[in-house]
Amino acid sequence: MLSTLIACSLTGVLVLAGCSSSNQSYSSGEPTLGDLKRRDISVRPQELEPVSAERVLESYESAVALFSTQEERALAMRRMADLTMVATEDKMIDSLEEAPLVDAAAAGAVDADTLQYGKAVAIYEALIAGAPAGSDLSEEYYLLAKAYDLSGEQEKALDTLNTLVAKYPDGEFTYEAQFRRGEHLFLIGDFQGAVGAYAYVLKAGPQRDFYEHSLYKHGWSLYKLGDYDLAVTDFVTLLDGYMPTPPPKTEAEKAAERKERTITKIEAIPLPEVSKTQQKTLDDTLRVLSMSFSNLEGANSVSEYFRTNGHRIYEFKVYAALAELYLYQERYKDAADAYAMFSQKNPLHPMAPSMSSKVIDTYQKGGFPSLVLPYKETFVEQYGVYSAFWARATPEAREQYSNELKQHLIELAQHYHAAAQKTKLPKDYGVAARWYREFLATFPNDESAPVMNMLLGETLFAAKEFRPAIEEFERTGYDYPPHADAEKAAYFALLSYQEFLNVLPKDDPTRRGWVAKRASSSLRFAKAYPANQHTPAILDNVIEDQLLLGDVEGAIVTAQLIIELVPPAPQALREKAWITYANGMFDKQAWVKAEEAITKVLQFTSLQPKQRAKFEENLATCIYKQGEILEQDGRLAEAAGEYLRVGAVIPNASVRANADYDAANILLQLEEYDKAIEVLESFRSRFPSHALTASIPAKLSFAYEKTGNLTMAATELVAIALLNKETNPELAREALLQAAEMREKSGDVDGAIELYKKFVWDYERPVGPRMEAQFKLVELYGQQGDSGKRYFWLNKLVDTHNAAGAEQSDRTLYLAAYGAYHGADILFQDFNNIRLTQPLKNSLRKKKAALQKASKAYTQTVQYGVIDFTTAANYKLGELNRLFARSIMDSERPRGLDELALEEYEILLEDQALPFEDKAIAIFQTNTERTLDGVWDEWVQKSYESLSKLSPGRYNKPEIMEDFVDEIY
Repeated sequence: MLSTLIACSLTGVLVLAGCSSSNQSYSSGEPTLGDLKRRDISVRPQELEPVSAERVLESYESAVALFSTQEERALAMRRMADLTMVATEDKMIDSLEEAPLVDAAAAGAVDADTLQYGKAVAIYEALIAGAPAGSDLSEEYYLLAKAYDLSGEQEKALDTLNTLVAKYPDGEFTYEAQFRRGEHLFLIGDFQGAVGAYAYVLKAGPQRDFYEHSLYKHGWSLYKLGDYDLAVTDFVTLLDGYMPTPPPKTEAEKAAERKERTITKIEAIPLPEVSKTQQKTLDDTLRVLSMSFSNLEGANSVSEYFRTNGHRIYEFKVYAALAELYLYQERYKDAADAYAMFSQKNPLHPMAPSMSSKVIDTYQKGGFPSLVLPYKETFVEQYGVYSAFWARATPEAREQYSNELKQHLIELAQHYHAAAQKTKLPKDYGVAARWYREFLATFPNDESAPVMNMLLGETLFAAKEFRPAIEEFERTGYDYPPHADAEKAAYFALLSYQEFLNVLPKDDPTRRGWVAKRASSSLRFAKAYPANQHTPAILDNVIEDQLLLGDVEGAIVTAQLIIELVPPAPQALREKAWITYANGMFDKQAWVKAEEAITKVLQFTSLQPKQRAKFEENLATCIYKQGEILEQDGRLAEAAGEYLRVGAVIPNASVRANADYDAANILLQLEEYDKAIEVLESFRSRFPSHALTASIPAKLSFAYEKTGNLTMAATELVAIALLNKETNPELAREALLQAAEMREKSGDVDGAIELYKKFVWDYERPVGPRMEAQFKLVELYGQQGDSGKRYFWLNKLVDTHNAAGAEQSDRTLYLAAYGAYHGADILFQDFNNIRLTQPLKNSLRKKKAALQKASKAYTQTVQYGVIDFTTAANYKLGELNRLFARSIMDSERPRGLDELALEEYEILLEDQALPFEDKAIAIFQTNTERTLDGVWDEWVQKSYESLSKLSPGRYNKPEIMEDFVDEIY
């Protein structure tokens, strides 16, 4: 690109030269440009071939002779000099690229003819020498000085620059020339001259080039001259440019803060970012600035300068640089004082903590151990979490010194902890605990917090401060993310609880609460660290505490934890846990789980006999209670199964009797009578003296009856009667009567008669049931055809009713009438069986007695007034008299009577029979008259039939039937 520009410049010069030197004129007759025809020209962009500066220079050298005027030749020579400089620089660059490892000395030894700077110098000198008077040669002097400088002729370069600034003090190139002069003067040690040269540049202001470098070198020059206070000003000005200090708060802002009572926050220093080059300059500036202050009064000079000239945002860096200088010089006390000076003068500055921390580092490097520890304590007091500084500082400001604060707190805590371990004094442990606590308050989330918390707990434990030790160990064990000391700390918390309870008086009102806390902490440990070797024993102790507190529910849960531990707890503790769990579930009435647990417990061979017996009883109770629940839920079949399972699992359990009994009742409800009978019979056999045994016969009787085994049902009822005869006669009476009825139903007539008779003889009252039993005896003896015994019990019906008194009822009256009537029928039969034979007197007397006896019985029946038997009894009375009259007439005749005597005998018989016949007619008529009362039955009808025979003229009249007409004519 540069070669292209040079070629263009050369072309322009040649064109201008050609125009200026041509004086030839052309005739108007010859063709001109205007005579050319217009043509469209298409311009295509093309790239010019790069031309080196050296080739252009050769063109210039050939063209110089063509220029006719001095000005043209001077301009061409100027171009030649510039091109010579460019060509030389190009060659130097090419040589460095071809041999990049050539050192500076070899580069400086390159032949001057090759570099051609001398040629440029000669051209510039020729230009200056040949220039007309009054010409402005400032640029030529500047370029000549540059050529001298590049060719290594430093003195000539400086002389040329001096000439330039002298001849052209306000010229265009004077500003840079002064800067170059300053550089040359500084290099040759003419610092006074350098100060003047740099001062000229600085007057132009910071907006001009070379200002920063001139300011830097101006300060250095003053430093070299020993003008340290003036050098300080330059360096501070330079630093101000790199790190500008914000303007101070206005009075209005300060007034607003006072009004709102706000606290000015300490914020982190917002230093601007700089380039690596700038950082190097900044670092060097701080170094020389520190050297300047060192040559004055050190840290006091720094303090005084900023007090007088205003504080800077980077002020701490100046103190630090001064301190680092002292450290380099091994002036440790001075270095520490420099750091400390800043903190003392700026106690609330964001960097005050860091500077104070460096005081400590300096003391350590300098070998002042006695000063280190006290200053660390001072550091924590000034900048720690309880300080005014911390309260005002923003998180960013705190972060700037948090590492130093953390380290100091750790070292203080460890120092005093080690000291306390030597003295064993509680107060010394207290000092160590103070530093541990402050660390944790300051850095609660730090990665070192768990370790520091653990050490705090150990310190408190050693000081016998068990309550706070508990808190710290628990915090260490549970409140941090997982760490190496967590499990150990959690266990130490439990040890602290134990030690605290050991010293706590037994009657202390808070003791119960502390036992509960220990149990809670132990459970927490077990859940967090189930695999710990101490966990089983810890949980076992928890159970003891929970049972002491009456926390059965808690004890159950803890026992489960022991049971479920992985790896398993020792066998003894597992068995103890199972026993606790089983007892707890039993107490909670969680019968299913209790059964499972007790079953497990009963497998333990270590159980004592009394323990085993107790758990067997509890197991039976669990099963029984499950049956109760099922029964309450209406799941009867399952309930019966559970009840029966009691005996199957624990045959000798005290609750088995109730279980079997309840099972039998449910089986009866479910109508599973055969199973119920089996259970009931077993119950009576197993528990003959049990209170419930008395009710077994009734249930068995019911069950046997339902299965159709009435014999066995009756047997059970007899048993009931026998059992309750004295204690519950009513039940006994009912059972006996029911037993008799069942024997009767089963066809066991003799057995039924036996029980009915026993009922009648054993229970005279009440009369009603007794007469029913008598009635049954009448029927049963009738079935057997035993008329005598039947007659006996028929009479008992009559006698019992007659003696019943107030207990007489319609039923007893009916039964009495029944007895009287059917008893009379027997007498009727007896009467009818007596035949009148000779001697008639004897047989007649006998038959008449039978007549009277039967008539009396029938009369009694009629007197009872029971219509069912009254007409029959009346009819039978009439029949007795009719038959008696008839038997007289049909009686055996005496032997040996002649016809007349026989006739007289028969007349005599008629006289004897007629009254009885008349009586019979009268009785029959009485019976027939009942029709007037609407009574008609077979006995009334039979009475009519008898009357038709006895009095045919009146009663033997056939009914006349007439046709009837159902139409009206």
